[in-house]
Amino acid sequence: MQRAKADGFTGIKFYGSYDPTWVAPAAAEAHRLGLHVHGHVPAGMRPSQAIASGYDELTHIYFVMMEAMPDSVVATSNGINRFEGTGRYAKNVDLDGSPIKSLITTMATRKIVSDPTLVVAESLFVPENGDLSPAYAPYVGTLPPATERDFRQGGFAVPKDLTRDDYRKSFAKLSALLSLMHSSGVPIVAGTDGSGLELVRELELYVAAGFSPSEALATATIAPAHLLGVDKTTGSITAGKSADLVLVEGDPSRQIGDLRNTRTVMMGGKLMDADALREASGFSGRPTSAE
Repeated sequence: MQRAKADGFTGIKFYGSYDPTWVAPAAAEAHRLGLHVHGHVPAGMRPSQAIASGYDELTHIYFVMMEAMPDSVVATSNGINRFEGTGRYAKNVDLDGSPIKSLITTMATRKIVSDPTLVVAESLFVPENGDLSPAYAPYVGTLPPATERDFRQGGFAVPKDLTRDDYRKSFAKLSALLSLMHSSGVPIVAGTDGSGLELVRELELYVAAGFSPSEALATATIAPAHLLGVDKTTGSITAGKSADLVLVEGDPSRQIGDLRNTRTVMMGGKLMDADALREASGFSGRPTSAE
C-alpha cells in the first residue's frame, strides 16, 4: 500500500476474493496514507459491512444490490453468482423496505460513491443469446467483423427455472435502484467495466433512470474529477483548466446520445480529427444514433 502511494496511485481497489477480516485494517492504513478505498465487496460481506469497514465507494451496482441477496449468493459473490444470483433474485427486492432503504440512507449520509456500470447488467440480462447489447448497436457495420462477432454473444444463458423476462425484470430493478440512489443524494460516477465504447450507453441508462442529461454528463466529467481531487484542473470547461475536451455535433445537454457524434478531439495540446481517429482504430465510419 505504501508502494502504491509512492508510485502516485490515488486509491486501492479490493476484489471479491479478499479476506473480509482484512478490509478494516487495510482500509484504515489506506486512509492514513490518503488513499481512496473502493472496489468489489468481498465474498461473505454485504455492502453495509464494507462501508462500516472503511469503503468510500462501491463498484458495480450488483454489489449494492448484494445487501438484499440471500446468504448463499453473498457467500459466493466473488464468482459468477454476483451476476446469476442478482439476475435470479433482484426482481423481487423491495427497494423501499429493509435492508435496501437503510443502506441507501447510509450511502447518502456518508457520501459513499457508487460506480454502477449498469451497462454491464444490461448486456448480461437483457439481450437474447446471440443478440447485440444496446451498448454496441450504434456501431454495427463500422466495427471490424471479428470484433462485432465477439459483441454478439448476447446475454447470460437463462437457467431452466427462469425466463429471459425474469432477468429483464431484475435489470429493471437495478435501474430503479440507481434511480433511488440518485434521488437520495448518493454520489454517482460513470464507468463501464468494458472497452470504453459503452460509456455513452451507460449515460443513456442514467437518463432513463431519471437523471437529466446534464446530470448524467456530470457523472463522467466533474464528478469523477472531484472524487479524485483533480477538479481544479480538469472535469469541466473553465478558463485555466486543462484543455482536454471533445467537440460534438448536437447538444448532449438535451440528448445525451449526441456524445457519440464526436467531430474533434483536443488532448495534450493537440487538435485531432475524430474521423481520422476512428479510421486509425479500425472503425469504418461514424456510429449511428441509438435514440
